[in-house]
Amino acid sequence: MRIIYLGTSDIAVPALQALIESEHDVVAVVTQPDKISGRGKNIRFSPVKEAALSAGLVIWQPETVKDPSFQEELRQAGPDLFVVTAYSQKIPEEVISIAPYGCINIHPSLLPKYRGAAPLIGAILNGEEVTGVTIMRIARELDAGNILAQETLPIDADDTLRTLEPKAAALGAKMLLEVISQMEAGTLTETEQDASAATYMKTLSKDAGKIDFSLSAEQIRCQIRAFDPWPSAYTFLEGKTFKFWAADVTENTDDAEPGMVVYVDKKTLIVKCGKDALSLKEVQMEGKKRMSTEEFLRGKKIETGFRFGA
Repeated sequence: MRIIYLGTSDIAVPALQALIESEHDVVAVVTQPDKISGRGKNIRFSPVKEAALSAGLVIWQPETVKDPSFQEELRQAGPDLFVVTAYSQKIPEEVISIAPYGCINIHPSLLPKYRGAAPLIGAILNGEEVTGVTIMRIARELDAGNILAQETLPIDADDTLRTLEPKAAALGAKMLLEVISQMEAGTLTETEQDASAATYMKTLSKDAGKIDFSLSAEQIRCQIRAFDPWPSAYTFLEGKTFKFWAADVTENTDDAEPGMVVYVDKKTLIVKCGKDALSLKEVQMEGKKRMSTEEFLRGKKIETGFRFGA
């Protein structure tokens, strides 16, 4: 099958790699335009572009897929199918109709749950123990197309976005090849989503990472896990950003105010929350590397009664 692949971020690379290694013909890869980053204004390629370059594939980077001249290029390429994963642009009907098999999307959630741009963050943030991957048809409404395949994926107690995303990407890549095989064989079935059960998780801003210590320790721990690596869960220490990268929940009935240090020794730092407390395991001071709490306390004196975020 002749396939045009649309993707941008890291989570989209395994599915592209699976297509490259399959019997299918990846006609071209469409990804977001290059970005300029850092003080040196270096050009940064998307992870998908890096993978496509390594495979010697044709790469297109339109500002928008709504551009009529770009859509004509797509027609001239003669794809049988479009595959989309974390591309960051809505695919219009004018593009979908170009390919006989249409356009399918790999979405890392159990749709209709967690439609939107940040489904894995949403699942971890809400303390879910299971998520999954759905392959669906692209529809006019966001993430509302018919379901072609769906599989569950456990969320381990210590999973963060950093660790869960590769698992979802690998599962999606496997499912994609199975779906395409069923398409070719004419055995693929489609299931409509239950719109009444839909939930959404939109793109987050950096401000979303600011810790609200009035929340329970478990809620904040979920925030820490969901926001690793970005936007990170953070508070303030002496006017500087202070990030929590890992923590355990510990029972605590102390009447101290949320955000206050209720216990500290050479290895341990425990912070009161709205319910219970967090025993910090890994932290990062602004301008410093990530480090264990023990390493941090060797270089910084923190006393009981100190309050974070003030």
